[in-house]
Amino acid sequence: MIEILKKHKKAIYLYGGLFTGFLFLIFIAIITQSTPYSSTKFYNPVAIDLGFAQIAWYAIFILTGISIGAYLAYEEFKKLGWNTDLLFDALLIAVPLSIIGSRLYYVVFDPNPNYSDFIDVININNGGLSIHGAVITAFIFVIIFTKKKKLNFWLLADILAIGFFVGQIVGRWGNFMNAEAYGPIIESQFILNILPDFIKNQMNIGLRGDIYHPTFLYEGMWNFVGLVFLLIARRKRWFKVGDMFGLYLIWYGLGRGAIIEPLRTGGDPGDALRMFGLPANIILSLTLFMLGGAAIIFVKKLIYKDQKYYVDMLVDSNNQEVISVEETV
Repeated sequence: MIEILKKHKKAIYLYGGLFTGFLFLIFIAIITQSTPYSSTKFYNPVAIDLGFAQIAWYAIFILTGISIGAYLAYEEFKKLGWNTDLLFDALLIAVPLSIIGSRLYYVVFDPNPNYSDFIDVININNGGLSIHGAVITAFIFVIIFTKKKKLNFWLLADILAIGFFVGQIVGRWGNFMNAEAYGPIIESQFILNILPDFIKNQMNIGLRGDIYHPTFLYEGMWNFVGLVFLLIARRKRWFKVGDMFGLYLIWYGLGRGAIIEPLRTGGDPGDALRMFGLPANIILSLTLFMLGGAAIIFVKKLIYKDQKYYVDMLVDSNNQEVISVEETV
Protein backbone atom coordinates (compact mmCIF):
# COMPACT_ATOMS: atom_id res chain seq x y z
CA MET A 1 0.00 0.00 0.00
CA ILE A 2 2.82 2.36 0.92
CA GLU A 3 4.60 1.56 -2.35
CA ILE A 4 1.43 2.37 -4.31
CA LEU A 5 1.12 5.70 -2.52
CA LYS A 6 4.74 6.51 -3.28
CA LYS A 7 4.33 5.54 -6.92
CA HIS A 8 1.30 7.79 -7.38
CA LYS A 9 2.44 10.50 -4.98
CA LYS A 10 2.40 13.22 -7.64
CA ALA A 11 -1.11 12.36 -8.84
CA ILE A 12 -2.45 12.17 -5.28
CA TYR A 13 -0.80 15.48 -4.46
CA LEU A 14 -2.18 17.17 -7.56
CA TYR A 15 -5.78 15.91 -7.42
CA GLY A 16 -5.92 16.15 -3.65
CA GLY A 17 -4.87 19.77 -3.87
CA LEU A 18 -7.37 20.48 -6.61
CA PHE A 19 -10.17 18.83 -4.62
CA THR A 20 -9.28 20.84 -1.52
CA GLY A 21 -9.18 24.03 -3.56
CA PHE A 22 -12.53 23.18 -5.15
CA LEU A 23 -14.16 22.71 -1.74
CA PHE A 24 -12.74 26.04 -0.60
CA LEU A 25 -14.08 27.83 -3.66
CA ILE A 26 -17.53 26.27 -3.16
CA PHE A 27 -17.45 27.50 0.44
CA ILE A 28 -16.62 31.02 -0.73
CA ALA A 29 -19.38 30.84 -3.35
CA ILE A 30 -21.94 29.96 -0.71
CA ILE A 31 -21.03 32.66 1.81
CA THR A 32 -20.45 35.48 -0.68
CA GLN A 33 -23.37 37.85 -0.58
CA SER A 34 -25.66 38.86 -3.39
CA THR A 35 -27.82 41.94 -3.55
CA PRO A 36 -31.42 41.09 -2.58
CA TYR A 37 -33.65 40.52 -5.58
CA SER A 38 -36.31 43.07 -6.39
CA SER A 39 -38.91 43.46 -9.10
CA THR A 40 -36.88 46.27 -10.69
CA LYS A 41 -34.12 43.83 -11.66
CA PHE A 42 -34.25 41.80 -14.81
CA TYR A 43 -31.98 39.05 -13.49
CA ASN A 44 -32.00 37.39 -10.09
CA PRO A 45 -28.53 37.75 -8.49
CA VAL A 46 -28.97 34.37 -6.77
CA ALA A 47 -27.89 31.50 -9.00
CA ILE A 48 -28.77 28.58 -6.70
CA ASP A 49 -30.92 28.63 -3.58
CA LEU A 50 -30.07 25.67 -1.35
CA GLY A 51 -32.60 26.64 1.28
CA PHE A 52 -30.03 26.88 4.07
CA ALA A 53 -27.67 28.95 1.90
CA GLN A 54 -27.53 30.75 -1.44
CA ILE A 55 -24.90 30.71 -4.17
CA ALA A 56 -24.70 34.12 -5.80
CA TRP A 57 -23.95 34.78 -9.45
CA TYR A 58 -21.40 37.31 -8.17
CA ALA A 59 -19.37 34.52 -6.59
CA ILE A 60 -19.72 32.26 -9.63
CA PHE A 61 -18.34 34.93 -11.96
CA ILE A 62 -15.44 35.65 -9.62
CA LEU A 63 -14.55 31.96 -9.34
CA THR A 64 -14.90 31.55 -13.10
CA GLY A 65 -12.46 34.41 -13.62
CA ILE A 66 -10.01 32.83 -11.20
CA SER A 67 -10.33 29.47 -12.94
CA ILE A 68 -9.71 30.89 -16.42
CA GLY A 69 -6.77 32.92 -15.15
CA ALA A 70 -5.34 29.80 -13.47
CA TYR A 71 -5.67 27.81 -16.70
CA LEU A 72 -3.84 30.46 -18.72
CA ALA A 73 -1.12 30.54 -16.06
CA TYR A 74 -0.86 26.73 -16.19
CA GLU A 75 -0.30 26.83 -19.96
CA GLU A 76 2.29 29.58 -19.56
CA PHE A 77 4.14 27.63 -16.86
CA LYS A 78 4.55 24.80 -19.37
CA LYS A 79 5.83 27.19 -22.04
CA LEU A 80 8.39 28.53 -19.56
CA GLY A 81 9.49 25.05 -18.55
CA TRP A 82 8.35 25.55 -14.95
CA ASN A 83 6.96 22.82 -12.72
CA THR A 84 3.18 23.26 -12.85
CA ASP A 85 2.87 21.82 -9.33
CA LEU A 86 4.30 25.14 -8.12
CA LEU A 87 1.32 26.93 -9.65
CA PHE A 88 -1.16 24.82 -7.69
CA ASP A 89 0.90 25.39 -4.55
CA ALA A 90 0.66 29.12 -5.12
CA LEU A 91 -3.06 29.15 -5.95
CA LEU A 92 -4.06 27.19 -2.86
CA ILE A 93 -2.43 29.87 -0.73
CA ALA A 94 -2.79 33.01 -2.83
CA VAL A 95 -6.55 32.79 -3.49
CA PRO A 96 -7.61 32.60 0.18
CA LEU A 97 -5.06 35.28 1.13
CA SER A 98 -6.28 37.59 -1.63
CA ILE A 99 -9.87 37.24 -0.44
CA ILE A 100 -8.74 38.09 3.08
CA GLY A 101 -6.70 41.02 1.74
CA SER A 102 -9.63 42.36 -0.24
CA ARG A 103 -11.77 42.24 2.90
CA LEU A 104 -9.15 43.91 5.11
CA TYR A 105 -8.74 46.71 2.57
CA TYR A 106 -12.47 47.38 2.79
CA VAL A 107 -12.47 47.31 6.60
CA VAL A 108 -9.47 49.67 6.89
CA PHE A 109 -10.97 52.33 4.61
CA ASP A 110 -14.62 51.91 5.61
CA PRO A 111 -15.84 55.44 6.53
CA ASN A 112 -18.56 54.02 8.77
CA PRO A 113 -16.92 51.11 10.60
CA ASN A 114 -19.30 49.01 12.64
CA TYR A 115 -17.33 45.93 13.58
CA SER A 116 -17.99 44.74 17.11
CA ASP A 117 -15.69 41.73 16.99
CA PHE A 118 -13.30 39.72 14.80
CA ILE A 119 -16.18 37.80 13.22
CA ASP A 120 -17.64 41.06 11.91
CA VAL A 121 -14.28 41.93 10.38
CA ILE A 122 -13.98 38.70 8.39
CA ASN A 123 -17.70 38.30 7.65
CA ILE A 124 -17.78 38.80 3.86
CA ASN A 125 -21.39 37.59 3.86
CA ASN A 126 -22.31 41.16 4.77
CA GLY A 127 -20.42 42.50 1.78
CA GLY A 128 -17.29 44.56 1.53
CA LEU A 129 -14.57 43.22 -0.80
CA SER A 130 -12.16 45.24 -2.94
CA ILE A 131 -10.00 44.21 -5.88
CA HIS A 132 -7.38 46.71 -4.70
CA GLY A 133 -6.77 44.70 -1.54
CA ALA A 134 -6.59 41.47 -3.55
CA VAL A 135 -3.98 42.89 -5.94
CA ILE A 136 -1.83 44.24 -3.11
CA THR A 137 -2.03 40.94 -1.19
CA ALA A 138 -1.21 38.86 -4.26
CA PHE A 139 1.77 41.09 -5.07
CA ILE A 140 3.22 40.63 -1.58
CA PHE A 141 2.60 36.89 -1.73
CA VAL A 142 4.39 36.57 -5.08
CA ILE A 143 7.46 38.32 -3.65
CA ILE A 144 7.64 35.80 -0.80
CA PHE A 145 6.71 32.77 -2.89
CA THR A 146 9.24 33.40 -5.67
CA LYS A 147 12.02 33.97 -3.16
CA LYS A 148 11.23 30.73 -1.34
CA LYS A 149 10.84 28.65 -4.51
CA LYS A 150 13.76 30.41 -6.26
CA LEU A 151 11.64 31.55 -9.21
CA ASN A 152 12.00 34.70 -11.28
CA PHE A 153 9.75 37.22 -9.53
CA TRP A 154 9.32 39.48 -12.55
CA LEU A 155 8.41 36.58 -14.79
CA LEU A 156 5.70 35.34 -12.42
CA ALA A 157 4.45 38.92 -12.00
CA ASP A 158 3.94 39.13 -15.77
CA ILE A 159 1.85 35.94 -15.64
CA LEU A 160 -0.09 37.37 -12.70
CA ALA A 161 -0.92 40.49 -14.73
CA ILE A 162 -2.74 38.36 -17.32
CA GLY A 163 -4.61 36.52 -14.58
CA PHE A 164 -5.74 39.75 -12.92
CA PHE A 165 -7.02 41.17 -16.19
CA VAL A 166 -9.02 38.00 -16.86
CA GLY A 167 -10.36 37.83 -13.31
CA GLN A 168 -11.49 41.45 -13.37
CA ILE A 169 -13.11 41.20 -16.80
CA VAL A 170 -15.15 38.11 -15.91
CA GLY A 171 -15.76 39.10 -12.30
CA ARG A 172 -17.32 42.43 -13.27
CA TRP A 173 -20.34 40.55 -14.60
CA GLY A 174 -21.08 39.76 -10.98
CA ASN A 175 -21.72 43.48 -10.57
CA PHE A 176 -24.07 43.24 -13.53
CA MET A 177 -26.09 40.49 -11.86
CA ASN A 178 -26.26 42.57 -8.67
CA ALA A 179 -27.21 45.71 -10.64
CA GLU A 180 -24.41 47.65 -8.97
CA ALA A 181 -21.21 49.56 -9.83
CA TYR A 182 -23.13 52.01 -11.97
CA GLY A 183 -22.70 55.65 -12.89
CA PRO A 184 -25.14 58.56 -13.35
CA ILE A 185 -28.30 58.48 -15.45
CA ILE A 186 -27.54 58.11 -19.16
CA GLU A 187 -28.44 61.32 -20.97
CA SER A 188 -26.93 60.43 -24.36
CA GLN A 189 -29.34 58.88 -26.83
CA PHE A 190 -26.37 57.50 -28.78
CA ILE A 191 -25.23 55.41 -25.78
CA LEU A 192 -28.78 54.23 -25.16
CA ASN A 193 -29.02 53.10 -28.78
CA ILE A 194 -25.80 51.06 -28.75
CA LEU A 195 -26.26 49.39 -25.36
CA PRO A 196 -27.83 45.90 -25.57
CA ASP A 197 -31.33 45.61 -24.13
CA PHE A 198 -30.29 43.14 -21.42
CA ILE A 199 -27.75 45.69 -20.11
CA LYS A 200 -30.31 48.50 -20.13
CA ASN A 201 -32.89 46.32 -18.40
CA GLN A 202 -30.50 45.54 -15.54
CA MET A 203 -29.37 49.19 -15.29
CA ASN A 204 -32.99 50.37 -15.10
CA ILE A 205 -32.54 51.09 -11.40
CA GLY A 206 -34.44 54.31 -10.74
CA LEU A 207 -38.12 54.45 -9.91
CA ARG A 208 -38.73 56.69 -12.92
CA GLY A 209 -37.38 54.11 -15.33
CA ASP A 210 -34.02 55.87 -15.71
CA ILE A 211 -31.13 53.84 -17.10
CA TYR A 212 -27.76 54.31 -15.44
CA HIS A 213 -24.27 54.09 -16.95
CA PRO A 214 -23.00 50.48 -16.67
CA THR A 215 -19.54 51.41 -15.42
CA PHE A 216 -18.85 47.74 -14.69
CA LEU A 217 -19.11 47.21 -18.47
CA TYR A 218 -16.85 50.16 -19.25
CA GLU A 219 -14.21 48.87 -16.85
CA GLY A 220 -14.47 45.38 -18.33
CA MET A 221 -14.01 46.73 -21.85
CA TRP A 222 -11.03 48.85 -20.75
CA ASN A 223 -9.39 45.83 -19.15
CA PHE A 224 -10.17 43.67 -22.19
CA VAL A 225 -8.17 46.05 -24.40
CA GLY A 226 -5.27 45.81 -21.94
CA LEU A 227 -5.53 42.01 -21.86
CA VAL A 228 -5.47 41.64 -25.65
CA PHE A 229 -2.47 43.94 -25.88
CA LEU A 230 -0.49 41.97 -23.28
CA LEU A 231 -1.40 38.62 -24.84
CA ILE A 232 0.01 39.87 -28.15
CA ALA A 233 2.98 41.67 -26.61
CA ARG A 234 4.26 38.68 -24.67
CA ARG A 235 4.83 36.78 -27.90
CA LYS A 236 6.82 39.66 -29.41
CA ARG A 237 10.20 41.11 -28.49
CA TRP A 238 8.58 44.30 -27.27
CA PHE A 239 9.03 44.16 -23.51
CA LYS A 240 11.50 42.70 -21.09
CA VAL A 241 10.61 40.52 -18.13
CA GLY A 242 8.57 42.49 -15.59
CA ASP A 243 7.56 45.29 -17.95
CA MET A 244 4.14 43.79 -18.63
CA PHE A 245 3.32 43.72 -14.93
CA GLY A 246 4.21 47.40 -14.75
CA LEU A 247 2.05 48.08 -17.81
CA TYR A 248 -0.85 46.24 -16.19
CA LEU A 249 -0.61 48.48 -13.11
CA ILE A 250 -0.44 51.60 -15.27
CA TRP A 251 -3.35 50.61 -17.52
CA TYR A 252 -5.57 49.42 -14.69
CA GLY A 253 -4.68 52.34 -12.43
CA LEU A 254 -5.33 54.92 -15.14
CA GLY A 255 -8.64 53.41 -16.22
CA ARG A 256 -9.96 52.79 -12.72
CA GLY A 257 -8.67 55.97 -11.09
CA ALA A 258 -9.14 58.56 -13.83
CA ILE A 259 -12.11 57.21 -15.78
CA ILE A 260 -14.26 54.60 -14.02
CA GLU A 261 -14.22 55.68 -10.36
CA PRO A 262 -15.02 59.37 -11.02
CA LEU A 263 -17.98 58.21 -13.12
CA ARG A 264 -19.38 55.79 -10.55
CA THR A 265 -22.11 57.21 -8.33
CA GLY A 266 -23.11 54.23 -6.20
CA GLY A 267 -24.53 50.78 -5.94
CA ASP A 268 -21.28 49.21 -4.75
CA PRO A 269 -20.16 49.32 -1.08
CA GLY A 270 -16.60 49.98 -2.24
CA ASP A 271 -17.62 53.37 -3.65
CA ALA A 272 -17.95 54.72 -0.11
CA LEU A 273 -14.39 53.87 1.01
CA ARG A 274 -12.38 56.92 2.06
CA MET A 275 -8.71 57.79 2.59
CA PHE A 276 -7.99 61.20 4.14
CA GLY A 277 -11.59 62.09 3.33
CA LEU A 278 -11.12 61.33 -0.38
CA PRO A 279 -12.29 58.29 -2.39
CA ALA A 280 -9.81 55.55 -1.49
CA ASN A 281 -10.17 53.68 -4.77
CA ILE A 282 -9.25 56.75 -6.81
CA ILE A 283 -6.19 57.53 -4.67
CA LEU A 284 -4.95 53.94 -4.65
CA SER A 285 -5.59 53.50 -8.37
CA LEU A 286 -3.73 56.63 -9.42
CA THR A 287 -0.82 56.32 -6.99
CA LEU A 288 -0.14 52.74 -5.92
CA PHE A 289 -1.09 51.22 -9.26
CA MET A 290 -0.45 53.73 -12.04
CA LEU A 291 2.56 55.51 -10.49
CA GLY A 292 3.75 52.24 -8.97
CA GLY A 293 3.72 50.60 -12.38
CA ALA A 294 5.69 53.46 -13.90
CA ALA A 295 8.20 53.26 -11.04
CA ILE A 296 8.62 49.50 -11.53
CA ILE A 297 9.47 49.92 -15.20
CA PHE A 298 11.81 52.86 -14.56
CA VAL A 299 13.63 51.38 -11.54
CA LYS A 300 13.88 47.96 -13.14
CA LYS A 301 15.66 49.42 -16.15
CA LEU A 302 18.19 51.05 -13.84
CA ILE A 303 18.82 48.11 -11.50
CA TYR A 304 18.03 45.01 -13.55
CA LYS A 305 19.64 46.07 -16.81
CA ASP A 306 20.41 42.50 -17.92
CA GLN A 307 16.76 41.34 -18.00
CA LYS A 308 15.82 39.27 -21.03
CA TYR A 309 12.85 39.87 -23.26
CA TYR A 310 9.85 37.90 -22.04
CA VAL A 311 9.54 35.90 -25.25
CA ASP A 312 13.17 34.79 -24.94
CA MET A 313 12.29 33.00 -21.69
CA LEU A 314 10.00 30.54 -23.45
CA VAL A 315 11.18 26.99 -24.06
CA ASP A 316 10.24 24.35 -26.60
CA SER A 317 9.20 20.76 -25.94
CA ASN A 318 12.84 19.78 -25.41
CA ASN A 319 13.21 22.47 -22.77
CA GLN A 320 15.46 24.51 -25.04
CA GLU A 321 15.17 28.28 -25.24
CA VAL A 322 13.02 29.55 -28.09
CA ILE A 323 14.67 32.12 -30.33
CA SER A 324 12.15 34.69 -31.53
CA VAL A 325 11.75 35.56 -35.19
CA GLU A 326 12.86 39.14 -34.59
CA GLU A 327 16.11 37.97 -32.99
CA THR A 328 17.16 36.03 -36.08
CA VAL A 329 16.71 38.99 -38.38
